[in-house]
Amino acid sequence: MNPWFTHFSRPAPHAAARLLCLPSSGGGSTLYRPWLGGLDDVELHAALLPGRERRMLEPPVQTMAAMIDGLVPAVAALADKPYFLFGHSMGALIAFELTRSLLARGIAPPRRLFVSAFRAPDLPNPKRDLHPLPDDEFIDALREYGGTPDAVLRHRETMEVLLPMLRADFRMHETYRYHAARALPVPITALAGRADDAVPASQMGGWAKQTDAGFDMHHFDGAHFFIHDNRDAVLKTLGESIHEELAVAWD
Repeated sequence: MNPWFTHFSRPAPHAAARLLCLPSSGGGSTLYRPWLGGLDDVELHAALLPGRERRMLEPPVQTMAAMIDGLVPAVAALADKPYFLFGHSMGALIAFELTRSLLARGIAPPRRLFVSAFRAPDLPNPKRDLHPLPDDEFIDALREYGGTPDAVLRHRETMEVLLPMLRADFRMHETYRYHAARALPVPITALAGRADDAVPASQMGGWAKQTDAGFDMHHFDGAHFFIHDNRDAVLKTLGESIHEELAVAWD
């Protein structure tokens, strides 16, 4: 069993490709459970990161380098057939650095990188850092982001359990420092929410500079978590892109 990914007990061994999905800050594999069955001929794998879900007792990862070191062998174990990486918000940044590291280590990279709702990695964070805030201010900031039910944010005991993991996630991407390197030989598709105030689409066009293999960008109705609000449209875009990529590879 791969401790870093789950296919929700829905293996698809004969699928043509795999889609490996990385979550937003504070998110888990369940972010992607509603996608099960939504992509033809694609086996869905969602990341199980330390500090949440069945890895709740493990300390959350604090740095991007440590996250990548943990994920590389887990992805390598799933690279025996064509695969694609999708990351939403924090997950997009992880997927980008993960692709860089896979290439540097001579491991087959994804056929395409999907980055959703995160600014181009060379752009500085235009907002204040949240991870050092006192608990109440941090929780208020999470409420502004959306994606976490208000009932959870109001439940003090639950938040005491979740806050270390949430702070670690924000610390990881808020302390991330971009290092210039050769553009990826992997095509990139960016996905943006038209009403995403946290990450406006204008901050995502710069992803084009990170690849010399092709870039496109798609816009969806919805705010920061448009992948929920517009699930069918997002899956349609992913499915078409994945199968176009596979068709090119098989020509």
